[in-house]
Amino acid sequence: MRPEKIKPHCRPGRRRVLAEEKIATFSQAPRFIVYNPTIMNPIRIKLLLGVAAVLFVMLVWHFISGWGLVTVHVADQPLSKVIRSIERQGGIKIVTNADLTAPVSMDVDRVPPVEAVDVLASWFDGNWSVSYAAGPTKPDVIAAVSALQEGGRRGGGDSDFARFGGGRGGPGDWGGGGGDTVIDVRKVAWKVSPSDKPELQSYLDQLSQKTGLSIIVPQTWNPPVATPPKGGEAADAIRSLVKSAKGQYEEVFVLRVQTEQVADNGPGGPVGGGDRGPRTDGGFGGGPGGGGRGNFHPEWAQEREDARLALLPVAEREQVKRDRDQMRATFEKIRALPEAERRAAVEKIMEDPAVQERMLQRMMTNDAKRSPEKRAERFRQYLERKQQAKQAKSSN
Repeated sequence: MRPEKIKPHCRPGRRRVLAEEKIATFSQAPRFIVYNPTIMNPIRIKLLLGVAAVLFVMLVWHFISGWGLVTVHVADQPLSKVIRSIERQGGIKIVTNADLTAPVSMDVDRVPPVEAVDVLASWFDGNWSVSYAAGPTKPDVIAAVSALQEGGRRGGGDSDFARFGGGRGGPGDWGGGGGDTVIDVRKVAWKVSPSDKPELQSYLDQLSQKTGLSIIVPQTWNPPVATPPKGGEAADAIRSLVKSAKGQYEEVFVLRVQTEQVADNGPGGPVGGGDRGPRTDGGFGGGPGGGGRGNFHPEWAQEREDARLALLPVAEREQVKRDRDQMRATFEKIRALPEAERRAAVEKIMEDPAVQERMLQRMMTNDAKRSPEKRAERFRQYLERKQQAKQAKSSN
């Protein structure tokens, strides 16, 4: 096709360009628009950057919010593998007298370390505690941790270490569980009382009884404390107290399972019977104060209960408080009765349908966490105790 006639008033160079463009219009194939990222719409760029920023913030928040929480989904895996997973995710250390090759099935999602350890202890029908091993030197701390793992016995005797296990249980002491919530005793507040002996072990005894934290130190390590502790959360308080004595410490979670010696006690023994949970004696046994030098103080036990209640959700806290006060009032009345009437009163309480319902609910909740073998064993023990009570009643 002949090019269009160029208008005379156009410049020569311009006329040539126009002619060439007209020719290309008719002679070339249809053109395709090529995407060029360098000329992207600025508004679109801003939108994409905003979406990327939101996704990044969500990812960081998901990571931070799950920091220190534990997720475990295993079936018939060795205990050693489960412990390593909980330690790694929760940033804790666990020592136990259990067989590390024992199979464990466990399902928990983003739970605090104390709850994960509680579920693990339930699987073995065992007990657990948060313990602090302290001493003037690192070797002393290592030896104390070793004593924890061996069950608190070293050298064939009990004289190497002073143990403070948070007092003892009793009516109204709900064992750290407070219903469905597992209490982290490291967060229980310690209100310091004046001490007649301004020494380290005196304050450690008070701290353990008022919070439920268990502590082990060399028996001979008892330096004076020039300035009374400030108190606060149990974990922060003991760290500050040990550092003020120029000592060292290590936090460990102690998982204790039933041994043959305990099993010989028969159904309802110290570990085999009753509901499991964090031990108020810290897993050491012994007398008041968990085997330490101190004496049991009922008013400190009351403070411990109140401090633990403060950590519960509001609704659960009120229910636990009502149950506790009701149980305490009932036992106060029973205590004043003669022996024969006291026993009859206790039996009447245990036969109350409401009490049996609460006990059954608690047993079912705990049994759901136990291994099938432990559930069968506990049911067998229940039948044995029921038969023994029936025989005792018929003989009277």
